[in-house]
Amino acid sequence: MMEVTLVLPHKIYCQHNDVEKLRAEGLEGHFTLLPAHIDYVSVLVPGIMQLTTGNQEHIFAVDHGTLVKIGSAVRISCRNAIEGEDLTRLHQVVKEKFKEIDDMEKKARSALLGLEYGVIRRFAELGKE
Repeated sequence: MMEVTLVLPHKIYCQHNDVEKLRAEGLEGHFTLLPAHIDYVSVLVPGIMQLTTGNQEHIFAVDHGTLVKIGSAVRISCRNAIEGEDLTRLHQVVKEKFKEIDDMEKKARSALLGLEYGVIRRFAELGKE
């Protein structure tokens, strides 16, 4: 069995000590981890993560993050996570909410880049005087 801990920036979201299978999506595509799997690291992308414990399945919508498996311990750190039972609804959350956050962050980075260029230009103009 694997011990899976899902951590958000402000709290430990959940812990499961009896996980038989974990499915998630990383930069390299979808993957499945089993207890005997070798140690593994993945950068997670917004998507659906599934944990199987006994006869129960836990489904999460997860945002960008990192997954590290060392032995039987799996640690997942991501910005946002939502647990639910309706797979269609969770797919919608990923599509709408997490992608919306990405778009806002891109706009903020673009605005910050513009400010940085403005400061650099002003420093260059000061050097000419």
